[in-house]
Amino acid sequence: MALDNDTVAEAMVRVEEFLNSTMMNTIEAISMDMLVKTQEDDRLKACIEHLDLTVISDKEILKAAGEISRQRIQETVNNDFFKEFAKRASGNRRAVFLLGETEEQLDALREFLAEHYSGIQVAGCFGLADCPGDYDMVINEINIAEPDVIMSALTSPEQEYFLQDNREKLNAKIWYGLGEVYSDRKVVSEVAGFARKLIQKGVMHSMISRYNKKEE
Repeated sequence: MALDNDTVAEAMVRVEEFLNSTMMNTIEAISMDMLVKTQEDDRLKACIEHLDLTVISDKEILKAAGEISRQRIQETVNNDFFKEFAKRASGNRRAVFLLGETEEQLDALREFLAEHYSGIQVAGCFGLADCPGDYDMVINEINIAEPDVIMSALTSPEQEYFLQDNREKLNAKIWYGLGEVYSDRKVVSEVAGFARKLIQKGVMHSMISRYNKKEE
């Protein structure tokens, strides 16, 4: 699997291109947990491979790929991509639609954004628990709001399945799957430790490549 390994500055150049595009582009934070799940979930793997921009959110992925740049490791540890993305969205008063599992989760995310990035205009929010199995309602809510960005706090792989099934129906400039990057992470998760063992045994191999338009 090829993952983008752009610096934050490089990634933000691409974000600006996405915002000026006439079609929706997709961004997601990729964790070690997600990579472990792809070993037994071909659909999830395909979903990740079709994202327009992947943002590595675990330094363990960089270490596994042999990345030695202190800048990249520090940017990943500090969640700098999310911070810069949210900072610019706040400064430009971008309209954002919040998508999550439950109202409680969305309330927490909304409070977090209001506290740290008050310029972001929350155009709407929806918890998928309110419409299990039938997403026409949430798609209509999103399209009526016409947001610049859909911020998703759904869990993986449900997040990727939802995006794959409904991407062509959504009216927004950017889909941003947050993962857990908007919250403070105190320790490396147990699954990251498990994944390290898999890598050491040669069971899982992640190839990280820089985005290169010429190569595409």
